[in-house]
Amino acid sequence: MSDMKQLPLILTTDAMAAGTAVHTHDAAALVERLLAYMGLRNDACLARELGVPPFAISKLRRGNAALDTDMLIRMHEASGLSIGELRALIVVHTRHLHT
Repeated sequence: MSDMKQLPLILTTDAMAAGTAVHTHDAAALVERLLAYMGLRNDACLARELGVPPFAISKLRRGNAALDTDMLIRMHEASGLSIGELRALIVVHTRHLHT
């Protein structure tokens, strides 16, 4: 249980409540913001950087898959952004949805 305290907030609250790490609309927003941050042209370029097949990014964007821990770690390693910074990109989008 002590490991649970070390997990990012999005992985402990959303995962327990909804069964996924990040809601799908948040994952799509994160993909868009990550593309811009990394200066990549399209989803295929992001997929190459993350070491995943292009359909994995497409599923995130369309809302057919939630952002899991593995993908979040891949995003962290490829972008150099901390998990907290990635979370902040999600939170910024979520706040705009509710205002």
